Amino acid sequence: KPPSFFIFFFSLVFVFFPSPIILRFHPSLIGPAVLAYLFSFFLFFFYYQRNNFFSRKLSLKKETLQEKIHLSQRTVSKAMDLRFSLEKKIKNYQHLEKFTQDLNNEISLTKICDLVVNELFVLFGFKGNALLYLVNDKTHRLELKSAKVEDSAQKILEKTGDLFDQWVLRRGHPLLVESAMSDFRFDPDKVKKALSRPLGSLMCVPLATEINSLGVLRLDSSSSGAYYSDDLRFLSVIADIAKLAIENAIYFAHMQEFSITDSLTEIFLRRYGIERLKEEFLRAQRDVNVMSFLMFDIDHFKRFNDRFGHIGGDLVLKKLAKWLKGFFDFPGSFVFRYGGEEFCVVLPYIQKSEAVKLVENFRAYLSGKEIILRREKTKITVSAGIAGFPGDALTTEELIRFADDCLLRAKREGRDRACY
Repeated sequence: KPPSFFIFFFSLVFVFFPSPIILRFHPSLIGPAVLAYLFSFFLFFFYYQRNNFFSRKLSLKKETLQEKIHLSQRTVSKAMDLRFSLEKKIKNYQHLEKFTQDLNNEISLTKICDLVVNELFVLFGFKGNALLYLVNDKTHRLELKSAKVEDSAQKILEKTGDLFDQWVLRRGHPLLVESAMSDFRFDPDKVKKALSRPLGSLMCVPLATEINSLGVLRLDSSSSGAYYSDDLRFLSVIADIAKLAIENAIYFAHMQEFSITDSLTEIFLRRYGIERLKEEFLRAQRDVNVMSFLMFDIDHFKRFNDRFGHIGGDLVLKKLAKWLKGFFDFPGSFVFRYGGEEFCVVLPYIQKSEAVKLVENFRAYLSGKEIILRREKTKITVSAGIAGFPGDALTTEELIRFADDCLLRAKREGRDRACY
């Protein structure tokens, strides 16, 4: 339909068109004609204003309805996003139940660390790099225990963590970095020097109990803005679950170590050493390989106790155990305390002839070592018995007996020597 304004205009033209005729032939009708014209004018003007008013009113209602539609659509969109987010959270938290059960079924620290990192990698969609650092009890520094990377060709060179991990460890607070190179908490120059791989964003949470700082759990990406506050909260939940399993595994490892390790010399006890010897012996039999077994005895050890007391004797035992571990450091080899002042060394894959040379080299090495007892320098000598498989024995018991007999012969022949 044409606009009301044009209807009004054409109506006025139609009304005023016969006016000259009326004025020429019927002058007496001029009054009524003017009134009729005025009435027509106001009638059409009112009609025009009325249509214009309703048109604006309808237009305003239309805009209001469109705005409500947009708001409704936005509300629906937010509700859908919230629903998707809630479904994702529910799925992740349901997944955590199985994750917790798997952790509770493990006692190995290495397996627990691998399980945590793998689970973290899965829960965050196989994106980024998942890293788990634990504090080394001796060095008190972070040590990389497990890692899972998005790019298999990428290597994690930060074996002791970087400045972000140190920040979390020192403060004990979670850290979310949206842009590694522009975060106000870190100097960009230091960040650039510390990085050995592309890093855009990261989040890191502490693994801390009430009394100990165990380490940190971290997820990073080469892209900026890859993580949000909800991700950091979820990572904190994973860390809370993981730290309990890690702490239990550490305590179990310490208890196991105490049960198999001599507290004085920090080497294996006889019971555990014999078990390990049997395992290596069976492996050598199965693989048709060789191995050597050494027994050492400190010459005139009673003199150290009589002259310097039992504290001096303990120091001699600790020193010899340390030197044995350091000298016979070969793949698969280990040292254990057989009893009193006697020590044993198991050397897998080493022939008896080579073991004889090693023992003589160790005796020469020992002659250059000194122990200070009560401000007095003293030296120690050892007698040794050497046995080899398969030449000297076909069972573990025969191997130990042969080495022990050689050791007794060395002591009878004057000590400070090796017999085989």
